[in-house]
Formats: sequence, C-alpha cells, structure tokens
Amino acid sequence: MFLDPNKLAEASPAEILNAAAKGHIGLDQRFLRALVERREQALPAVLAFAERDRSEDPVDLDPDLMALLRWWKTPEAVPFLIGYVKRDPDDVPDEAVEALVEIGAPALEPLLALYGELDESESGEVAFILAHLRTRDERILKILTDRLEYDLWDAVLLLRIYGDPAARPVIEKAAAELDESDRELKKEVSEALEALERRPEESAAEPEQDEPFDIWELYPKQTDLPLDLLDEDERTELLQHPLAAVRAAAASSFFNRELNDAQRRGLLEVAKRDESATARARAWEALTGEVEDAEVLRAMLKALRDSGLALEERAGLMVGLAPEADREEVREAIVRLYEAPEGRAKALEAMWRSLHPSFRGYFAKHLDDADLETRRGAVWGVGYYGIRSELDRVRKLFDDEDLRSDALFAYALAIPAEVSRGRMKGLLARIERDANGLSEMEEELVKTSLDERLMLAGKEPVFAAQED
Repeated sequence: MFLDPNKLAEASPAEILNAAAKGHIGLDQRFLRALVERREQALPAVLAFAERDRSEDPVDLDPDLMALLRWWKTPEAVPFLIGYVKRDPDDVPDEAVEALVEIGAPALEPLLALYGELDESESGEVAFILAHLRTRDERILKILTDRLEYDLWDAVLLLRIYGDPAARPVIEKAAAELDESDRELKKEVSEALEALERRPEESAAEPEQDEPFDIWELYPKQTDLPLDLLDEDERTELLQHPLAAVRAAAASSFFNRELNDAQRRGLLEVAKRDESATARARAWEALTGEVEDAEVLRAMLKALRDSGLALEERAGLMVGLAPEADREEVREAIVRLYEAPEGRAKALEAMWRSLHPSFRGYFAKHLDDADLETRRGAVWGVGYYGIRSELDRVRKLFDDEDLRSDALFAYALAIPAEVSRGRMKGLLARIERDANGLSEMEEELVKTSLDERLMLAGKEPVFAAQED
C-alpha cells in the first residue's frame, strides 16, 4: 500500500517511517512535515523505529532519524545516538556529533561510559564530542589531558576547544619535550596556552558562529519516489497511484524492459484511460516492445488515428510505435511530429529507434540544435545509422558534460571497424584513447554499445557473455 504524499497527516508516524524505509514515499518536506508537526506522536515512533532491525530496508533512514532527533534536541534521543557512535566509533557522522553536542549535558554520562568501553585508538571521536559539550567536568578534563600522551596535536586542539585553564600545566609539561623539528606543533601549543590564559569565561575557543540548524533546508519541497529501489510488483502497483506524476514515473520505469502479462495490462490501461497525458505518453513508450501483441498494436493504431490526441501523448506514442515504421501512416506521423518544434526531440528518438532508412537524413542538421534533447536525439541517430561523416562532430561532444555519455555510445556504434567479436576489445581501447580515458561507468556504457553493434549485425555479444 503506497501512501499519498499529499495526505500523510492521515497516516500514523509509524506508517510514514515504514513507508519511507521501503521507498514507498519520497523523502521531502511533505514527509518531514507529517512528523515534525506531530512531535508527541512522532518522537516515540522515531525512537521505536530506530531500535528495530533495519538491515533489510531498501532506504537507509539513519541520516533522517538523526536530523529529526537533532531538531527536537531531546534527551530521549541519547541512547540511539550513543548506539550509533558505538557501532563505528572511528567514523561517526557529523549529524550524530552535532546532535549529541546540541543535546548537551544529558549526553555526558552516556558518553563517558562509552569512552571507558573503547580503546584509546578508537575513542578519538568520543573525546571530540566531550570537548565540544562545553560542560565543566573533571572527568572530561582528565580524558583530554590523558590523550596528550597518545596524540599531542589532537589533544591540544581539543583542550583549547574545551577551554579549561586547568589544562595549562599539563600542556606545558608535554610541550617541554618538543624540539625544533616540531615547529608547527609548538605554534599550535603556544596558541592554545594563550587562549587558556584568558579569563575563565573567555578561555574556551570561540566556536564558529554557524547558522542555527534548519532541518527544512535538508529536504526538497517535493521529490520523486526512489523507483530504482522498488521491485517490479511494487512498480506495477504504482500504475494506479493517486498522483499522476507517480503513475507516469512508474510507467517510464518499464521502458526497455521485458514485460509480463500483468505489467502489459497495467501499462495498456494507463495508456488508454489515464487522465494524465504525461502518464499516457510514458505508458505508450513503455509498450514499444509489445507491438507484436495484437491488442497493444490495435490500441496504438487507434490512438494514432485520433486527430485530437495531445502533442505530448502523440510524442510518446510515436516512440512506442517506432518498431512499426514500415507502416506508411506511422512514418508520416513521425514526420509531422518532427515538424512541430516542441515535438522534434521525441520525433528524432522515434526515428533512430525505428532504424527506417527514410529517416537517415534528419540527424546531422540537429547536432548543433539549441535544444539539448533535440541534440541528444541527433547524436543517437548518428550512432544507430552509422553516419560516419559526422563522427568528428560527435567526438567533440566528449567535452560536453551533458552529452558525453550519449556521444560515447553513438561513437562506439558508428566508428569505422570490422564488426566481429574478435575486433571489439581493440575497438574499446581505441575509443578509450579518443575519449582521453573512460570512467568505470563509461567503459560499461561503451561495452554495451559495442555489444549492441554486434547484435545489430546478427552476431553474439562479446562483453555481456564475459560477464555471464
């Protein structure tokens, strides 16, 4: 069951947290408001949620739990925060440190107890938190002065932050053993001693005047669901979500995927009857691999012949019908879409996906188009149609951060070479040189393109086979 993000006030805080952990709602200000505006209900729910086993949750809510507890500044949060520090004392997130510091004195005893449990080598973060509590306590002073023998530089810094003048004699004794090679450290010690020599109320190092913590700045007003974390059944369920944007995103998530019967039926229902043109368009696109299904093709052709179809939906429909470009009415419709500037990018996409020879001449003239998505469609067209005369222009796009990935894929499809499995590794090396190196992700992209090139030539892929 997916909650409506605009009606989260109707759900309990526990339901909201569980939904967020499953990726069933986005982490935005709607999620946040439903919790912070109901503190009395939300705080116990957050604490209970924090205690349960969350290792299998698709979404890690630890940063969100810490942000909420920091916002509320409640001593009840201390056990969770201490447990979080204890889990990995060498790598404590800033959020946990800041939350404990802002809670202040109620965190002192648990922090001291935790420090006593840890080896000196792993207790530095806890010492850092204790120094920042700015609570005068002999036990804190002893911990910090004892650390002078372990890490003089770090301990001096912490004692300066802590600000207790009683630390001066111990620092002076430790500093007496420094020689000329420790010039930078001696300077740090001198500055710390000078700071601690001030009146007690001034002796603590001046804290940076950070802006007060504002939890709202951490969250966008609205965000999409993390669809990549959801399984296929969950995404199929989202095709019936109350929000049109979610239905559209869910439909889009099935694009270029092999569909089962339930997914095909769900997408066809959205394409034919959804009230949102955007959702209908994304559903038509996702059905592009299903045109051999008679019911799907009938529905697509019926929509194609509807003169009142909105341009946005028609654009998605043309991408969906690209495999049927042998039909004259489909080709004519794609060209009509191309002639409308607002539909041109999708028309070019439909063209290159169709691989119909009649579209070969449309791409080169748009490699410098003012519209980014139109340029993107042109790049892919150059690749899939193997337009080698334009490869220099495509290669220049390796320096375009918006189109580098597209250009790499297209370049791998079109670069002159014998199309054989034995040539692909050498071709990969050549593309890497031409691109001035490839990231790991880019290398996988180029391998995918080279495998695609082999399959278009009726041959078995080479890189996918190696991974299998």
